[in-house]
Amino acid sequence: MLYYKTKHENGQTEQRQISLHLNQKRPLALYYQIPGFYQNIRSYVQSFNLTQLASDQFTDVPLDENCKTTTPDKAINYPCGLIYRTRVEDVYTLSINNIPLQMNAKIISKNFIEFNTFFGKAFKQLPNWQRTADWMRPSPFKDVQKVYSAASQEELNLSSYSGNVTVELKMSGTHNYSAFRNVVVAQPGLFGNKNETAALGKMNLAFGIVCTVCALLYLLVYIYIKVKEGPGVDKGMKHAILKLQRMEPGVTSRYTD
Repeated sequence: MLYYKTKHENGQTEQRQISLHLNQKRPLALYYQIPGFYQNIRSYVQSFNLTQLASDQFTDVPLDENCKTTTPDKAINYPCGLIYRTRVEDVYTLSINNIPLQMNAKIISKNFIEFNTFFGKAFKQLPNWQRTADWMRPSPFKDVQKVYSAASQEELNLSSYSGNVTVELKMSGTHNYSAFRNVVVAQPGLFGNKNETAALGKMNLAFGIVCTVCALLYLLVYIYIKVKEGPGVDKGMKHAILKLQRMEPGVTSRYTD
């Protein structure tokens, strides 16, 4: 699995020359991480207004930046709350031989866009709204990791490249809530590359292995007991029937033959 991580200092415009072994059969993705940034605090998770996010115009729901009701003339024309205000607006690009790779910010599935009513018309008019929507889903981990852009193997057209390829990574931007970000270039493997996906996959795999081992041990113990006892009925049951016969001589059973 291809996985490359580098640090982007806050407020700096930086460039990296990296050698990658690209798999022509897998998509390519750019992620950013914010070490030590906690999105799982209750007050942070609740810092948004669902009615405003689903509205056609943000001002239709008169709120201030802290999601408190206000007068229409003071209503903000953007999403309220801490989640939106702490979003990352860095710019990351990848290129090969000075030719930019056609990475895109359409990182949300088509089915989600068609059937989801969480984000309304106003939200979908924001620049790179899908990237913002991904940020608005709080991460349960202390080191937030989000998708910046992605592209399928067809979109990348990697067939002309083989072996190690030198890729230029350009990074710029400022975030008021972190000193640096980690930028990850990756091609998804068995468990994906997002922390949530990878952790869930590994936990499920571990649970499956434990269950399989327990089932095999139980089967081996069962076979061992049956082989040791030999053919016939359970000894405890046979003893109970014999005892019953002694108490009631008329009782017969095939187990006493």
